[in-house]
Amino acid sequence: MKADERILAEPLIPHRGPMRLMEWVKGPTPHGLQAETTVKEGWPLTKEGTVSSLLCVELVAQAISAMSTWHRGKGAAPRVGLLVGIKEAEFSRARIPIGVQLSIKVEKLYQVGNYAVFQGHISAESALFCRLTIQVMEPEEEILSFLQARQATEPEEKERKN
Repeated sequence: MKADERILAEPLIPHRGPMRLMEWVKGPTPHGLQAETTVKEGWPLTKEGTVSSLLCVELVAQAISAMSTWHRGKGAAPRVGLLVGIKEAEFSRARIPIGVQLSIKVEKLYQVGNYAVFQGHISAESALFCRLTIQVMEPEEEILSFLQARQATEPEEKERKN
């Protein structure tokens, strides 16, 4: 892939339906990635022609997911990851207008095993909407299956206790 070439984000992220926010990926490097998307009416947290800037957290997470899939190589399927913490978040605006083309940039600060810390920036032309430092994990398949099974049984256990 050339530095300025854009590819569809959909095959690189597990998100579908209204939660698939990213449209394009470009410029993957060993430690970073750029992505683009246009804010749409059907996105979550839409209100009066705008979306909440809190969606910037999800956009950065989706860019990290795309980067992870990209680095596993051609034909790799996206894996479910976990956003485990937000170390720092700075939002310059509370809402983003629908129709704005956003640029998403992520850079890996460090990684230990399947845990990593990334910095993300979301902007449109010269306006910076947010700067984030987030913690993510990409658990092994067995651990993820265990967590999903446990989550599915928790409501039943709570109901029995009540």
